[in-house]
Amino acid sequence: MNIDKLVNEVIPPSDYQHRNGFNNIPIIDELTENEKHLLEKALIQKLQSEAEKEIDTLIVETLAYLKSVASLPVLKNLLEVCNDIVIRLRIATAIFEISHDTEMVDIAVSSVKEMDNKKDTYYVYKLTSAFYYLAKFKTEKTKQLIKEYTTHPEYLISYNAKQALEI
Repeated sequence: MNIDKLVNEVIPPSDYQHRNGFNNIPIIDELTENEKHLLEKALIQKLQSEAEKEIDTLIVETLAYLKSVASLPVLKNLLEVCNDIVIRLRIATAIFEISHDTEMVDIAVSSVKEMDNKKDTYYVYKLTSAFYYLAKFKTEKTKQLIKEYTTHPEYLISYNAKQALEI
C-alpha cells in the first residue's frame, strides 16, 4: 500500500472541484486497522507540516472520525494558535469527538456566539454551518444555543438551526 497515494485519495486538493460533495468516510471504512493506523500517522504529520500555511479542516475532521488520540496534542496546539473562529469551532468539535473533553463545549459555544456578528458579511453562512458542528456535542448547553436560533428572523439561520436539532 502506498501511503502517499492513500493520503491524496482521502484528502484531495482543497478546492471546489475536488471537495464539493466529497466524502472520505467510505474510503476510510474500507481500510484495515493497520492501514487506518498508517493513515492516522501520515495525517498527523501532514497537519503539523502544513498548519503554518493553512489548517486543512478535512484532515482535522478525518482524525476525529478515526478517533485519533495520538492527534490530540497537535489539535490542542492548533486550537491555541488559531484565530479563525470557524476553524476553532471545527478543531474543538474534533477534540470533543475524540476525547469528550468538556472544555471544548465552552470553546464551541463562545465561537458560535462570536460568529453572530451582523457586521460580518458572511455571518449567516458561518452560523448555518456552525449549528451542525454544535449538534455533534449533544449537550444541553449546545442544544439550547442552537434552539435560540430556531426563531431567528433570518430564514437561513432559523431553518438550519431547526435542521441541526432535527425539529
